Amino acid sequence: MGKMITRQDISRMIQTIPVTMYHGQLGLLLANNSADAIALYGWFISNEVPLIMLNATENMGVVRSYVFAYHPYWLVYPILKEHNGICQKQRCGGNIFENYETVCEWNGYIIACRIGATNKYSYRWIENLALLLPTSGSTGGHKLVMLTKTNLSTNARSIAESLRMTSSDCSAVIMPISYAYGLSVVNSTFMSGGSLLIPETDIFHVECWDYLEENKVTVISGVPYAYEWYRKLHVFDRTFEALRLMTTAGGAMSRSMKEYLLQEAERRNVDLAVMYGQTEATARISSFFLNEHPDKIDSVGTVIPGGKLTISLADENGCGEIVYEGKNVFLGYAHSLNQLFITEQESYKYTVLRYTGDAGYIDGDGYLYITGRMNRYAKICGQRVGLDELQTEIGKMFGQKVAAVMTADGEREMIGIFGTKEPDAAWERRVLQRYPILRGSVKYIQIEELPRTMNGKLDYKKLQQY
Repeated sequence: MGKMITRQDISRMIQTIPVTMYHGQLGLLLANNSADAIALYGWFISNEVPLIMLNATENMGVVRSYVFAYHPYWLVYPILKEHNGICQKQRCGGNIFENYETVCEWNGYIIACRIGATNKYSYRWIENLALLLPTSGSTGGHKLVMLTKTNLSTNARSIAESLRMTSSDCSAVIMPISYAYGLSVVNSTFMSGGSLLIPETDIFHVECWDYLEENKVTVISGVPYAYEWYRKLHVFDRTFEALRLMTTAGGAMSRSMKEYLLQEAERRNVDLAVMYGQTEATARISSFFLNEHPDKIDSVGTVIPGGKLTISLADENGCGEIVYEGKNVFLGYAHSLNQLFITEQESYKYTVLRYTGDAGYIDGDGYLYITGRMNRYAKICGQRVGLDELQTEIGKMFGQKVAAVMTADGEREMIGIFGTKEPDAAWERRVLQRYPILRGSVKYIQIEELPRTMNGKLDYKKLQQY
């Protein structure tokens, strides 16, 4: 079961919301993956009321920190099914929602406003400010990425063009829409005039894939970790007769998984798009069809239409910090309410340049290769060691997914290699043969499962706490 919707459907749904908004207000939406949540997102954007969008499953302590830091006028959240006779607004409300009163209930959502707040705030928001999202690496606090309507429309158009999307596409909504990648699926599909398929269950339920297959899904997307699950769940044993495109972004995908998906793409005669982006670039920076250029298997593609890529402070191998320029680059970060509005004396200059913090190089054909994060380096005996490269190579040696982080061993700092399997007795000798500089500075730590963030990326901060 699920729902198929178009942009026109969403427009009609917005018209049924019985609430009037005013400029100068701010909203916070706890969004689940539903047509109703997409309509509420569109409601805020169309009324030019800036919106903080978080996942409906977000920890209530984290939600509280955003409410206290930004004091949104509107607080919109789904009503959960009753649990032991207590619904969400009673069970989760407490001191999070106590300052809000319900204006109405709409399609399973509570639309509430701040008690005692006037309808019209005196704030003048930063021009064109539309959406505020946590970054994919956020682990708490209340730091948000500020995006404009121009950012959203520009990136949606670039993605639709680079993926050759058309009005006949039916894209699966199987990633959180509060996540930049998940939201980009919505925006780019609507930009191309296509439809969205929204399953009622998540990817771990067979009903999700039954619905997508029966309703002729054409585009399936996911972060690398999600594709690992698709494979474990035997998703690709299905026919998917209408499928024409698989897309992936949101982190580095293993070469073995890319090779597996290339085989699937060839067997099905569909495209496989490998992409790279950041929330700060509204989702997407580069993209390409790997099945058309299999010799570029380690690349993340060429720059999207309208953008420009350069490498800052490149070394002798052409490797340095990746810099992106384009109209989809965010305004900046916000940590509190007063960073969202502009006074008479201030003017705001749009940012078009993004120093990504990622290290990489561009080959002679214009294809971008990412070698790691600029801050993912360890200093061993005075030499820099790239932790991303290290975990990739050691993972190949061990035949398993591993994570490399700096850890403490008493008063010494060491490189900790975390894995879920017990390595053979000769693991250290094999590592030192490849990396002799690590002698006395590396240790292996076996854990039950590698921790991941909500978006499926390795959680390095949590690993450092071991």
